[in-house]
Amino acid sequence: MLLFAERRIIQFLTITLKTIFAVFTLAVSSLALGGPLIVGEQQIIINQGADPFQLRQVINLNLNANGIEGRKILSTRSAMKITPPFGLDENQTFPWASAEKVVVGLLKKKSGGKRERNVNGKQIPYYYYTLEVDPLIILRGKKQLSLQIRRKNDVRIGVSNALCEMSKKIEDPESFDLSKAQSRLEELLKDEKLLKKAKDEQEIQADCKYIRASYNGVHEEEPVWPDEEELVFIALSGTSSTKKLTYWESITSTNAKRIKSLLDLPYGWTLNKLGKPVSPWSEYGEQSNMGEETALVVCSKSGRGFSPADEGLTFSVSKIPSEFVQNNYSNRDGDGFFSLTLRNSTDFPLAIPALRMNQDDILWKESLSCLVSSTTNSNSLIATAVCLPKFSSLKDLEKTEPTILEPGQEISTTVNPLLFSNFPQIEGYSQLLFRFCLGKTVALTSFSYNSGYHEKIKLRIRAGLPTRPVRLGD
Repeated sequence: MLLFAERRIIQFLTITLKTIFAVFTLAVSSLALGGPLIVGEQQIIINQGADPFQLRQVINLNLNANGIEGRKILSTRSAMKITPPFGLDENQTFPWASAEKVVVGLLKKKSGGKRERNVNGKQIPYYYYTLEVDPLIILRGKKQLSLQIRRKNDVRIGVSNALCEMSKKIEDPESFDLSKAQSRLEELLKDEKLLKKAKDEQEIQADCKYIRASYNGVHEEEPVWPDEEELVFIALSGTSSTKKLTYWESITSTNAKRIKSLLDLPYGWTLNKLGKPVSPWSEYGEQSNMGEETALVVCSKSGRGFSPADEGLTFSVSKIPSEFVQNNYSNRDGDGFFSLTLRNSTDFPLAIPALRMNQDDILWKESLSCLVSSTTNSNSLIATAVCLPKFSSLKDLEKTEPTILEPGQEISTTVNPLLFSNFPQIEGYSQLLFRFCLGKTVALTSFSYNSGYHEKIKLRIRAGLPTRPVRLGD
């Protein structure tokens, strides 16, 4: 017993010294590179060129026998907040540039209404609805939408057929004048022959498709819904067959152009007040070397360009399991590590201009962005953060070229978005959606995040410590 006790004491002292040394090294390296520094309970983002002695945050280091101790967790359920409908107040606008899936179509409220939840002895107003979306034009995320076929006796089959007739005559959805769509739809809905034909012919019914959706939120006032026959912009999210309604907006001559312009941008980009494109790397100096000379979109601040990838490319993501699964399955989706794979399944070479390379290597860290969407049980608001891997100075890269994959070639890398800059602050449990982006080429996956576990594991990874529990004797 005495020998065992001495061994445990020596093991604890060794881990403690390793932790202190690793954290000190991490702090020094982060100051040098201008990257994120996470120590104890604080996350400090140090910009390149910033004076570290002017930082106002306090760095705390907490140690126990099992390594670094994380901060206390607030239960998401007990911290439910009442928000305006769709999580936006009158002074906020919806971030269409980061929307997952966007359609122009009809939004029908099938059922639902106001409910109440008892949280810590207090009645909280809660709204839940089941919805249907009839798409006219799919502007983003077509492959991720689970389109359902309407049945013969469905009361909405005539409406779906009218939209289907309209969509057949839209040659170019991106340049289509949406201001003329509403009047045309109203004409078709008055055509009794067209509506009857949809009910009688099975071939037409096969083309009448819709999207299942739902909405839930904690609000004092009931959400406002459009008329069932009003064409609107609809933002959806989620990976299940029933999508989550994130937001809807009426179509006007002003916002139609603005929303289309935002959706034409690469993922993670946005427009400034003058309507000029701004990339996620805009704060990192001149980067004209990180794009083609004849780029389709150019960042107004950094000069970084974007050109679309060739057709036929496959971009996939897979979760890397944790080395040790916790008893409560708090890390059932792993420690945040993912494998990203690009594959050329065609018979000819494919270029990926958004993934740059130089004579030494493929520049994954300098090319990749990640959109992290998080939601909680408290409301329907989905907060999206644009996160970037940690990389060295982009100014030092003299010349880069687009990555080219030969027929059948496959390349891959391993990333951990939990360690990326600008990763959102999350307390408790949250279902995250990661969109790994190379311009408009996207791979998406869900992730179960538990701050009680993952905050501590991030510290261990950054400090170079084992992710398995100390008690296992590794």
